[in-house]
Parts: sequence; structure tokens; C-alpha cells
Amino acid sequence: MHNMIIDDKGAMNLVFNCKCKVNSYISVSHSQIPKLNDFLQTHNRIRDITTRSQLQEDLIEHLWEQYINK
Repeated sequence: MHNMIIDDKGAMNLVFNCKCKVNSYISVSHSQIPKLNDFLQTHNRIRDITTRSQLQEDLIEHLWEQYINK
């Protein structure tokens, strides 16, 4: 399949309707985004080896408790 040849039919004639109105006002924020900052902090904490190991141990403990209590 990767050796397939695709025929080029030439340029397509596309018709664009230029009379439609486009909202040209776009607001851009240069301030810090709180949700993004929270995400990045959490991401960095999880990537920390000590925190990651503790999270893994906690998860294993939780799963064992769920398994035992069935």
C-alpha cells in the first residue's frame, strides 16, 4: 500500500464566498493562566521521583484494600 501512486487531477476550482462577515476581534491574554499553572505544578510534582513513588505505593495499597474487602 505504501507504494501506491495517486493521480494528480490538477488544481481544483474552489469557490470562496468572500461576502461573509468574519469576527476580526480576537482577544489575546498575555497574563498567566491559573488553570495552566496549576496543571504544570501538578505535572512537575508527579514527575518528581519521590512523589511518584509515594503515589504508586498509595495506589497499590488502595487496590489491595479493595481486593481484600470484596
